[in-house]
Amino acid sequence: MPEGRGLRRGARIGARLILVSILVLPWSAGCSAGEPAPRPLRIATFNVSLNRETRGRLIADLAGGADRQARQIAAILQRVRPDVVLLNEFDYDERGEAVRLFHDLYLAVAQDGQEPLDYPYRYAPPVNTGVAANRAGSHFDFDNDGRAIATPPTAGDRAAAQAYGNDCYGFGAFPGQYGFVIFSRLPIRGEEARTFQHFKWRDMPGAVLPPGWYSAAELEVFRLSSKTHADVPIEVAPGEVFHLLASHPTPPSFDGPEDRNGRRNHDEIRLWADYIDHAAYIYDDQGRRGGFDGRRFVLLGDLNADPSDGGSYDGAIRQLLGNSRVQAGVIPMSPGGLEQAGAQGGANATQRGDPRHDTADFPDGPNGPGNLRVDYVLPSREGWRVVGGAVYWPASDDPSFALVGASDHRLVYLDLVTATP
Repeated sequence: MPEGRGLRRGARIGARLILVSILVLPWSAGCSAGEPAPRPLRIATFNVSLNRETRGRLIADLAGGADRQARQIAAILQRVRPDVVLLNEFDYDERGEAVRLFHDLYLAVAQDGQEPLDYPYRYAPPVNTGVAANRAGSHFDFDNDGRAIATPPTAGDRAAAQAYGNDCYGFGAFPGQYGFVIFSRLPIRGEEARTFQHFKWRDMPGAVLPPGWYSAAELEVFRLSSKTHADVPIEVAPGEVFHLLASHPTPPSFDGPEDRNGRRNHDEIRLWADYIDHAAYIYDDQGRRGGFDGRRFVLLGDLNADPSDGGSYDGAIRQLLGNSRVQAGVIPMSPGGLEQAGAQGGANATQRGDPRHDTADFPDGPNGPGNLRVDYVLPSREGWRVVGGAVYWPASDDPSFALVGASDHRLVYLDLVTATP
């Protein structure tokens, strides 16, 4: 979720799922006596809030290796040491300069006394945020405020940036704001990745489009993904891959009674649910049709939807948590989520979800949603056994507690080992 933003409360919530909290298990769990324990693969997602208000600003901030926020983010990653990690809200640039700087000057340099990290493989796809919807010289007024702004505003004009962003395929003050990047110590088969940046919302059967909001001409061009959806093969051994299904749906807020963002969030999540169910209607940016055709996956990202609280449309995340192909009965947790929900009070006091599972520290005041579970690592039921995991949210007496202030989200990870068919 963009920095400083909250989710609307008062969602229509379906029947609650019965879920089990995950404990960190020893690596030998499930192994026979004398059998060597398989090395777990640690997969993580982290909305790092490394977004900036203007194009090129993130590159400038990262240059020199002294940006305090980036150093704190890197210190968290060096503590957790994921093998593969998705970073949401990392501004995209075509040359990948920000990705290179963050890796070489922050991850590969010891932070806060931690060992450096090396990720030789990286993948950052282009996204819809900040991309204006121009067709044959026409500019579209997607937020129906009576004006259509087709070019990014000058630096510092926040009102113009807001207006411009609302008329883009995905909210952003410039193309690439709030993008995402995957870092991996394992080979990424980027040339085999499927992306769904251009899939149109109207092409989803039964889409929950806001009635009467978009014109026929707008629906001809309007894209479903607010950033992009990416199916990225990652090689765990020669000839053996799993698929990382990465995305960052729009938050279900910043709209009106039409609930256009809540509905879009629902269908962005539904796209993955349909994809892993092999839906034939889906097409990717390369023109290939059909859903997932691999054996195992890990679906992850800031999905901006809590199963019990917040402002999701029609219990959006349950489309994945209740999917038979997803392992969702294990939930990473933290001591900090429980502690902070009690200390902050406000909206947290009336929530139904277990605060140990929260992954984001959102405003707690009268109009705030409180802390929520919105970041997920969801492995396929086939091919994986979960042996550990957590939300990185230490208690306030932990020496590393101050690091989490670098983002309003917390890193979430699972430890997975290959399950024999």
